[in-house]
Amino acid sequence: MRTFIGVTLVLAAAADIASAQGIFGSNLIVNGGAESGAGGNGLTRVASVPGWQASGGCDVYSYATAYMNINGVAPTDIVPRGAGNNYFAGGVPPAKCAFTQSIALASGSSTIDSGNATFAVSGYFGGFQADQDNATLTVAFLNSSGTSLSSVTIGGIGPNDRANAQSGMYLNRQLGQVPVGARTANITLNMNWVDGDNNEAVADNLVLILNAPAAAQSLLGVNLIANPGADASIGLNDNSTTATSPDLPGWVRSPYVTADSYQGDTSGDLYQATTGTIPPDASSNYFYGGETVVDDSNPIGTAYQDIDVSSAASLIDAGNLSYALSAWLGGYDGQDDNATLTIQFETWSGTVLGTATLGPVLSADRNGVSELLQKSTNGTVPKTTRLIHVLLTITREEGNNNDGLADSLSLVLGSNPNPGPEISQTIISAGAFGAFDAVTTGTWMEIYGANLARDTRQWGGADFTGVNAPTSLDGTSVTVAGQPAAVYFISSGQVNALVPDGVASGPQPVVLTTGNGTSIPFTISVNPLEPGMLAPPSFIVNGSQYLAALFPDGQTYVLPPNTIPGVPSRQAMPGDTIIVYGVGFGGTNPAVPNEQITEAANNLTNPIQVSFGSTPATLSYFGLAPSFVGLYQFNIVVPNVPANDLTPFTFTLGGTAASQTLYTAVQN
Repeated sequence: MRTFIGVTLVLAAAADIASAQGIFGSNLIVNGGAESGAGGNGLTRVASVPGWQASGGCDVYSYATAYMNINGVAPTDIVPRGAGNNYFAGGVPPAKCAFTQSIALASGSSTIDSGNATFAVSGYFGGFQADQDNATLTVAFLNSSGTSLSSVTIGGIGPNDRANAQSGMYLNRQLGQVPVGARTANITLNMNWVDGDNNEAVADNLVLILNAPAAAQSLLGVNLIANPGADASIGLNDNSTTATSPDLPGWVRSPYVTADSYQGDTSGDLYQATTGTIPPDASSNYFYGGETVVDDSNPIGTAYQDIDVSSAASLIDAGNLSYALSAWLGGYDGQDDNATLTIQFETWSGTVLGTATLGPVLSADRNGVSELLQKSTNGTVPKTTRLIHVLLTITREEGNNNDGLADSLSLVLGSNPNPGPEISQTIISAGAFGAFDAVTTGTWMEIYGANLARDTRQWGGADFTGVNAPTSLDGTSVTVAGQPAAVYFISSGQVNALVPDGVASGPQPVVLTTGNGTSIPFTISVNPLEPGMLAPPSFIVNGSQYLAALFPDGQTYVLPPNTIPGVPSRQAMPGDTIIVYGVGFGGTNPAVPNEQITEAANNLTNPIQVSFGSTPATLSYFGLAPSFVGLYQFNIVVPNVPANDLTPFTFTLGGTAASQTLYTAVQN
């Protein structure tokens, strides 16, 4: 993977960022992840939630603290991948309550009134253990007179919808047409109390995106299935410390369906498939039916997603748009547990116009070997299709667990010889700076997928206009919540871009465009802060992650001597000044636009504290690095601490401890 390493990250500046165009393509729900404002501990109700009106005792909890005081959701429960610090909660009073907000749609009236605007509404919903409390999200579209034209409700995830009634949240999502004449969208998050002493309904990552028609070509020659190999998930393995059914981004699933890892899982399935086949493009994970905790609790598992294909309506209705469906399907050993992949072609009203199914692959088809076999079919998309429903069904026929397996699912429309881009794996913050699942404004992020660019290079001097960095390299561009991002590096499988200024906290769509089309939006969590210090994987020594700290000569790293071949290094002495780099540390004074070369000294607006072991250190500089873009620099005076080649290096930002576990080397 292409990462940012050391002072070779000499990035140049960025352009003024254009504002999002109208109401289309970005999350319209303000503070959809409850990240703006404080997260409570469950003991004292949060008085106000930015962007929302709360009634009836509704609250916002912190993942890190609330569960220790009340029946809340812990970070190790079933939570959204890349969840921020907070989530919506029903609150201590045992009563129903609601969060509401209203969104003006008038700026998109011409597109809405043409009948061609669509919406996607989604969120994560759940509760605590076996309690029946649940959350629902309703979007009501109103005309200029305030009359309701239509509404949609998602959520209602109860204990039977969560694996083993485990605390946490699962994704719900629905697509549809924005009704002609809509001028307002009223959002209501209902926290429904059913039983117990508290209202233990919870929700997070609420999203409402309106879409104007895209070019029909953008849907051709690209895999339309999001997270087609379960690689955007944390795959289960023998060392998993997270929930037994971790998040499966992009898929609405039944309780036990999850992602399993090809590596490190000796409990069965494909880890032991020494002779069986797997897809040649297999990455880290595959779809797995899941464990059965209680007898017969997991006979059939499902996961589905809906795909809006209305932008290709003219091609579809002409009756000559082809499709190709493929998947790798299989199971474990001599058992007949199996998986099938079905697509349904539907109108907006839900009428099914046609279907296609792949599988099952049974034990006899696999000669009793644990493996996956490729299955495929093709045909013509039925006229008047506007939505394609993709359903993965995993069935347990015998044994303790549901060992139906699948990977590398693909649905491609048309026969475009120049396929469009797919964000088909994941997006993380810069891999050398923590590789977090969430980002913040001004964070370098790494986008992974296929067909992302026509060549491989990073930006050069000729790409700049004055001090302004390019927002496109050789035809590859990126937007976050509809706002253009500076693009530093491109390749077919990876693009590195900078999250622009003005992107609101909460779940936001990332879209990548090339000359061959536009990707399906990939949602990533944007947090108010997401700090990470430079600590690349190459600086992991005997299992310990060292900080990539430099001495002022710009060449010698703070490490035990000769630790990494070819890397000059020595231990730091108390009183030495060392230089550390980071991303995602937030605003500065004076302010510097995220995408602009830093030309003058500045200081972080959020307080930072750095410690060696338990001893605080002095910072002689803490702000954006001069002559860099999106890169923070910290000049740190090493305190008087005992000699130790594994001295813990910790830091807090705004009073919150960072999540990286880092070490440095000190000699005195």
